[in-house]
Amino acid sequence: MSIMQALPEPRVFCCMSSTPGPIRLRPATGDAIGTTAFFRNRILFDTLLDQLLACGRKDISVLFHACSIGAEVYSLVIQYLARQLDQQFTLHCYATDKQPGFVDYAKAASFPLEIIKGCSAEELQYLQQSNGSVKPTPAVLARTTFLPANAFDSFTTDKIFDVVCLLNCLLYVPSEIQSQVLSQVSRYNSSWLVTTGFHPQLIKQDLQANGYNPILTNIEAIHSGWTDRLRATPIPTEQLPPNIYADWSLQPFEKNEDFEYKLCALFSKRADQD
Repeated sequence: MSIMQALPEPRVFCCMSSTPGPIRLRPATGDAIGTTAFFRNRILFDTLLDQLLACGRKDISVLFHACSIGAEVYSLVIQYLARQLDQQFTLHCYATDKQPGFVDYAKAASFPLEIIKGCSAEELQYLQQSNGSVKPTPAVLARTTFLPANAFDSFTTDKIFDVVCLLNCLLYVPSEIQSQVLSQVSRYNSSWLVTTGFHPQLIKQDLQANGYNPILTNIEAIHSGWTDRLRATPIPTEQLPPNIYADWSLQPFEKNEDFEYKLCALFSKRADQD
């Protein structure tokens, strides 16, 4: 069975933004939908890249859990290359998802032509068009490795990653599993955690228990960058789908109690936790 038969062409729709895109992709395989986008939150990845540049390391490894079809993985690499940070340090991204169809699609790296509408001129230099689709250039592909399909809540590894990304996935497990996941992640994550879409009432204690501190640089801009999740009011619990355990929506940025954790997406790990 071909990749496109196993994973139907993503439905594409545009979200209004003051910058190009993002162009939403909603691939489906079975009953799983992996909403994603290229350059979904540029300011988040740029802030992360600033952290990586400032640390002075020459080799950086990143692990993406719940990577869907790889759009955000490729986006980070493209932003890294577009800023010419490859002249400063080496970046390599590893990624996995619990859905084998998503991982296969990500590895094939052939995306709908519409995604170019959400790209800047600099970003387009790292995407090549052919036969009505778009593929990342060899320079981008060379910095990505897609691991066998694996769920983030049961993932184990002997490798230590400088950065681990858990984007919009902790909502899909009960709050007690969130605590277990972050404890497990901390064992193979040395320095930075990128996470959003979680159980906010427990996120501070879960992160503090594993030695993570919020990075407040650009916190409001990053929060506002999740344009597809912003709503004026929260979603009532009874309106959430049965497979989602916490509200995925975000309200306008406010410095309420524990906002440094609840509204943050980028965290650093204390050295004494290694």
